[in-house]
Amino acid sequence: MAALLGSGQAEEALRLFVSMVSCGVGVDGFSFSIVVDACGELALLKQGMQVHAQVIGGGFEADAVVRNSLLDMYAKCGCVDSAELVFKVASSQDAVDMFDRMAQLGITQDGIAYLAVLSACSHGGLVREGWHYFNLMSDGQSSVKMHPEHYGCMADLLCRRGYPEEALELIENMPFDTSIAAWSALLNSSRIHGNARLSQLAASRLLKLDPENHSNWVALSSVHASENDWHVTWTIRESMSRECVKKEPGCSWVELYHGVHIFLMADQSHPELFEIPQTLDSLEDISVMPFQGT
Repeated sequence: MAALLGSGQAEEALRLFVSMVSCGVGVDGFSFSIVVDACGELALLKQGMQVHAQVIGGGFEADAVVRNSLLDMYAKCGCVDSAELVFKVASSQDAVDMFDRMAQLGITQDGIAYLAVLSACSHGGLVREGWHYFNLMSDGQSSVKMHPEHYGCMADLLCRRGYPEEALELIENMPFDTSIAAWSALLNSSRIHGNARLSQLAASRLLKLDPENHSNWVALSSVHASENDWHVTWTIRESMSRECVKKEPGCSWVELYHGVHIFLMADQSHPELFEIPQTLDSLEDISVMPFQGT
């Protein structure tokens, strides 16, 4: 397969791989990296994803060579998000491996080290590994004392992987005062997954924990507005007015030549307010004009 791929016969390399699998020949990390490279050369995203599934099923996702091939394949197929995800998981796995080596080398794994490995698991989506390290602390198998930040990282991991109910159970059973970071993670996750009940609960808890933070008022108002609960929404906004809470307007900066132009939501103070929409309209007209070849 390597010879075929190296001589520009990526399609033949794929056919040989299929024959290997059909004949029951064992596939190792080296073979997987070659066939993933072949998919990348031919820009076969669907086939590449199928091979990726086999890589995970075979337990080769931790192989550095295979990971690099997957990263290259997704990038060549124009699937940047998947390439970024492979990179993040690879970096997270490296952090986990490094944490495990600390014990082998006799290096003390303190609370900061556990926080780092839980954070790596969170960003890499490593739920099983995250629970393993979290349980080492919570079950007393480690001498490290638990802190709210450890619970916050574990809650963030569960939320990122789409387990908001499990995250809620973890947060409510914390032996500490509930963490702002944990409730924030739950709010973001529940809003992404359309769980209105958890969104309202998380936003309410955040407002109680940090009433001085204006964004918590806005979050609670937005959650109720998304459910068309206008009576509660206006009640919250009236409370915001009484408390002198103001939502910061949306803002964007456009750098042009030697100056920076600032645009605020619903702001009409820009000196070229009327010329800008006219220019945008003219650009839109140009974009819809049919192409005329020469």
